[in-house]
Amino acid sequence: MGLLSDLKSKVSGKLSANDNGHHPDHDELRARLGSLPPFDPAKAQVFRYRKQYGVNLGSMFCLEPWMATGIYKEYHDQGPEAEGDLLECMGDCCGEKMKAHWDSWLVRADFERMSNIGINAVRLPLGYWVLGRGFAAGKYKRHAATYDEALHYVGRVVAWAAEFDIGVLVDIHALPGGQNFDSHSGATGPPQFFDSRKFQDLAIKCYEAFTHLFASVTNVVGLQIVNEPVDNPQLEGFYERALTQVRSQSLDLPVYVGDGWNLAKYAAVVKRLRERFGFIVVDTHQYWVFRPEEQQYRVDQLTRELWETTVPELSQASNELGGNLIVGEYSSVLANGSFDGEDPAKCMGAFAREQLNAFDQVAAGTWYWTWRLQHDSWFWSMQYAINAGAMPPAYFPFGWTPSTAVSREDVVNTANTKREEWREKRLEGHKSYVSQWKGEFGFDHYAAGFDKGLDAALKFFSQLGCPSKVGFVRQLASEHAAEYVAQHGHEQWKWEFEDGFREAIEEFNDYCQSLDFTQD
Repeated sequence: MGLLSDLKSKVSGKLSANDNGHHPDHDELRARLGSLPPFDPAKAQVFRYRKQYGVNLGSMFCLEPWMATGIYKEYHDQGPEAEGDLLECMGDCCGEKMKAHWDSWLVRADFERMSNIGINAVRLPLGYWVLGRGFAAGKYKRHAATYDEALHYVGRVVAWAAEFDIGVLVDIHALPGGQNFDSHSGATGPPQFFDSRKFQDLAIKCYEAFTHLFASVTNVVGLQIVNEPVDNPQLEGFYERALTQVRSQSLDLPVYVGDGWNLAKYAAVVKRLRERFGFIVVDTHQYWVFRPEEQQYRVDQLTRELWETTVPELSQASNELGGNLIVGEYSSVLANGSFDGEDPAKCMGAFAREQLNAFDQVAAGTWYWTWRLQHDSWFWSMQYAINAGAMPPAYFPFGWTPSTAVSREDVVNTANTKREEWREKRLEGHKSYVSQWKGEFGFDHYAAGFDKGLDAALKFFSQLGCPSKVGFVRQLASEHAAEYVAQHGHEQWKWEFEDGFREAIEEFNDYCQSLDFTQD
C-alpha cells in the first residue's frame, strides 16, 4: 500500500526528550497502565472490524462541567470550564480529588450492563495529558504529577471492557493548546494548537506513547488522533504527520480522524491518505439540537431532514471511504421546541430510532453521547434514555438475545451446509451482472472470495461471547484480496474476489436476519 510497506514497524525503547522535565520510557508507561491480557490477533480482528454498537464514556478523563458537576461544584463561583481551569482552582489538592473522580465515575458493573444490552464498544475520551509528566503543556504542565496515576485507571477501564468482550476506541479528545473552541478540547478560548509547532510536536510524541501502549491490546479497536478539530488549513498536513508516526510503530492499528465538521472535504482527504496509510476511519458527529433552525423543527421535520439530506451525505462519504465511516457521537436529545406540548421521551425515542436505522445503513459504527451524567437526569445519559424508553433496550446484531434457544453452533453448521447453494446462487447473479460487458472474467476468483467471506462472517458470528457482524466489510475484503493476490497472482481479478467476499457476508447477514432469535 504505497509508503505503508516502507514504514518501520520497530518501536524505539525510549521516548525522545523535550522540555517538560521527567520523560518516562515505554516500560514505565506500560507499568502504569497495568497488566492486560496477551495480544490475540484473531480476536483483535473481530474487535476492530465488526459493526460497532457503542457509547462514549464522556467526562471520566476529559472533564466537562455540565457532565461531571460534582467535582466542579465547589469551584462554581470561579467558573472553571476546561479541566485545566479546574486544576488551577483545586491547587494542591487536585491530585487527591482527580483520583477520587477516576475511581468512582465508572465501575465494573457499568460494563456488565453494557454487555447485557449488546453494547460492544466504548469510545474513551482522553486528554493528551493523561500520560503525566513529560507530556504536558500550560496549566497541565504545572499539575502534571497529578496524572502520573491516570493511566492506571485508563488500564482498568480497558481491562473491564475486555472482560465483557467490549472494544475500546482510544479517543485523544483534547490536544495541546486546544483544537477547537470548546472546553472539552482542554483549553478555554480560541484554539492554539494549529498556531504552535511546539504543541504539534508534543501531540506527535503523545501519539508515539499511545500507539506503544495500545497497538497490541486485543480489545482496543483503534486510536482516534483528534476529536472535533476546526477545519484549519494545517489539519490535512498534520493528519499526514500523525499517521506517519503511528504507522512507524504499527501497520495494523486502525486510526480514526475527525471530519472537521466538513465531511465531504475530509472524506476526500482520507481517501487519498488510505492509499498510503491503510486502515483509516473518518468520525463524523450528528446532533439535532444545536443549530437554531433545528431547535424549532418538530420530529417529522427532523426525520425528513435526516433521510433527505443527512443520509445521502453520509452515504456519499461512506462510498468514497470504502465504508470506513462511523458516527462517533449522536444522541436522542432534541431541543424543547421539537417536542413542546408532547411527551419528550416519546418524541426523542421516535427520532432516535430513525437515526439508528439510518446510521446502520451508512456507517460501520455508532456511539451514543454519553453513558452517564453526574446524576443521570436527562437524555444525554444513555442509561437515562434507555430507562425512559427514548433509546432501545438492546443492541445485539440480527435481533439476537442472550436467552435465545437458537444455538450459534447450529447457525454456523447450517451456513456451512448451505455454502455451495449460496455460492452458486450469488455466482449466477454475478455472471448475469457482468455479462453486459465484453471481455474475460475470473469467476473462480469470485468463488474463492465468496468462501473466504463466508468464513469471515462465521468467525465474527462465533468468536466472542455474543455474535458480531462484520462492519468494515470493504476494508476486510480488500485486505483478504491483497493476501489472495500475493499468494496466487491474478491482480486483474482482485475485484472479483472482493465482490465474492462482500456478497458472502451479505448472504450470511440475510440468513441471520431471517431467524427468530427471540425464542427462549
